[in-house]
Amino acid sequence: MAVQSDETMAVMFADVCDSTRLYQVLGDAAAHALTERCVGQIIEATERYSGTVVKTMGDGALSTFPSADTAYCAAAHIQEALRGTEPKVRIGFTIGPVIVTPGDVFGATVNLASRLAALASPGEVLMTRACVDALHPAYRPNTQRLDSAVVKGGIDAVEIYRTLGDPENVTVAAGQLDGASGKRRGILILTHRGRQLRLDTGSAPVLMGRDGGCGLVINSDWASRRHATLEIMNGRFTLTDHSTNGTFCLDESQRLLVLKREPTYLLTSGLISLGIAPAEDPDNVIRYRCGTIEGEAG
Repeated sequence: MAVQSDETMAVMFADVCDSTRLYQVLGDAAAHALTERCVGQIIEATERYSGTVVKTMGDGALSTFPSADTAYCAAAHIQEALRGTEPKVRIGFTIGPVIVTPGDVFGATVNLASRLAALASPGEVLMTRACVDALHPAYRPNTQRLDSAVVKGGIDAVEIYRTLGDPENVTVAAGQLDGASGKRRGILILTHRGRQLRLDTGSAPVLMGRDGGCGLVINSDWASRRHATLEIMNGRFTLTDHSTNGTFCLDESQRLLVLKREPTYLLTSGLISLGIAPAEDPDNVIRYRCGTIEGEAG
């Protein structure tokens, strides 16, 4: 059996809370339907953010991700999608070396992610300090240190953080919207060849590409006819690639991200280039900037 060891990735456990009680109280059919709905949401979010569902365990799933950012986005997506519903899901994730075999992953990183999920309260996401350090700076204000603890099966103390998933407690980062409060709302400003396009919470999705019917037409040989979409998703401006050549995003910290049929949040400011790196086709670069503006009292 082929084995790859010491492959660094983010590992996430997501478990449906009180599934045993659900079967006792609601009966098999109703409990199974609710559990399946939650597990389906876990799978959908994992795949949306470039993750791999390694296996499902009846009332939960083990997934891996290429980065802490993608694991964070998937975890936040799951909890936001299930907010206000029952049952709840508890999530734990960390990042580090794992042993990969066909159909499974092993190692201390996997064990730690499992322990974090077990420690999490219903609707909560827990992660390690290593994950927080690896996050994009715009995500870090939405985390809070809980404690240092020796988790079951471990030797050294681990710093544990949680996401501030409650909208009343979240620090609003650039690009994150606060449409419910009426006090501030997000705005995304796009600039291309002297034309400016502004999106806010009430904006419809905007398609970008060579097709004349796109909301933002990019006349580039590298762009597909319907290349990518900008829309509001989970209260954040989200860019989703649909193309063959990919969409290139360069943020203000000069971190280049290449999207291939996948989404990402636009968090601060930077450049978007369709089908080719920004430096290779500067005339067709789209500049973006996220921020907030005062909303009307409602």
